[in-house]
Amino acid sequence: MRLYEDRDNKREISCGYCQHSGHNKRNCPHMKAQWDANPQVHEIYDHDSLIGVDKSMFPTAYQTYYSDIDAIRRFRSHWRYMVTRFAPKTEVKTKRRKKPSCGFCGSTAHNRRNCNKLKNFVYVLKETNKAYRSAYYDEFIDKMGLGAGALITVRGSYEKEDRVGIITTIKTEDIMFTNLLRSWNDYSTRAKAKVMINGGISLVSLTQDAFYHGDYTEINEENFGEWKNFYSSWGAIKSIVSPAPNRPSKEWFLGQSPCFEWVVKKRDNMTLMANFHSLIKKFYPHNDLRTKLGAKVYDQLYTK
Repeated sequence: MRLYEDRDNKREISCGYCQHSGHNKRNCPHMKAQWDANPQVHEIYDHDSLIGVDKSMFPTAYQTYYSDIDAIRRFRSHWRYMVTRFAPKTEVKTKRRKKPSCGFCGSTAHNRRNCNKLKNFVYVLKETNKAYRSAYYDEFIDKMGLGAGALITVRGSYEKEDRVGIITTIKTEDIMFTNLLRSWNDYSTRAKAKVMINGGISLVSLTQDAFYHGDYTEINEENFGEWKNFYSSWGAIKSIVSPAPNRPSKEWFLGQSPCFEWVVKKRDNMTLMANFHSLIKKFYPHNDLRTKLGAKVYDQLYTK
């Protein structure tokens, strides 16, 4: 899923005050220097006599369309923040230490490492995913013949003619129930296949809008069930001409396990349930969901 795939991508921070990269406004050298240079405004909101506050505080590229007035406005809008940040404190209050709580379920009786609800939730996600992958295997791999070595016809969004290609590689570990989430969602997973077409390699989606189903055809639950998001009037795979000669066994396919243990360490149960509850309800294969999720979570999401 996107959240897991982007786990090593470090976002470059930028300052909301001076617009320079590499620091935030809490550590902005321009803000501190301008505060120190203007003691006359430390206690009174009076900026008519500001000195040293000009557009040179901004990166060179910004200075072409930012003026000295913009710098002064920036100072004014951050004045209250600067007072809180830099003005000497008259009294230091001792903060009461907050009682530790579980980052997953919120209980103060344990931490995330010892949370039974977390362990149960991972079980629910794995069983949901296993059931989804079982249905995917039956529909697309066994029935349609999808897999490495399959000969397919492909139609692009704006192409009038079909192209013929052969699937060379499929990342089967990316086939997860989160394929059904919209692509902008942090928890969505896009499964793709590498296809050789005219000597070149193209990436073809195996999940949302992956299969072509004719122009102006109504795609609905009645026709396609849970797979309705996989079909569109402009999708990529139009047909499988020749099925894959060596498809994985269903036992092996269901044995692949995704990244759920990592995800539950980064998010709490209600955040995850807000994204997954409808898919869990659709695919979870057992009748003990209320017991596994807990009555409070289950009743809040499924009984209203």
